[in-house]
Amino acid sequence: LQHDEAQDRPPPKFAMKVTTTLLTLSNFAYLGLCSQGGLATIYKPPYLPTKCYGGDSAQFPGGNLFGAVGPDLWDGGAACGRKYEVRCMAPAGGSGKCKYGTVTIKIVEGRLGKKAPSLSLTVLAGQIIYTGSGTFKAEFEEVA
Repeated sequence: LQHDEAQDRPPPKFAMKVTTTLLTLSNFAYLGLCSQGGLATIYKPPYLPTKCYGGDSAQFPGGNLFGAVGPDLWDGGAACGRKYEVRCMAPAGGSGKCKYGTVTIKIVEGRLGKKAPSLSLTVLAGQIIYTGSGTFKAEFEEVA
């Protein structure tokens, strides 16, 4: 048997740095430190037609947990069908309070006005994380 001296050497410093960096980034993602933030609101029906799917009500997921994105997330319509996990962080001029937890919504609409918030949630989706009306500060992350 031949002895391979390469097996006895420690790994190169570069490889250790890359491994450490990847582990750190994966921990940040797990902790939600790679999520986005912005303003969110709750919007009321009617929900049809939508910019993404027109008048097809089959677009809506069960529980009416869907919403709209503002111009910052619209991406030329590519946002249609994306899902976001949303957490309320604090009221922002609204008349409510944040609830503990998150809600996952499917994007079916674009609200593209200059003053549109990053996210608009249906009444049912919004009530899961926020009590009241008006805008609130939200943290959100795209999920599969």
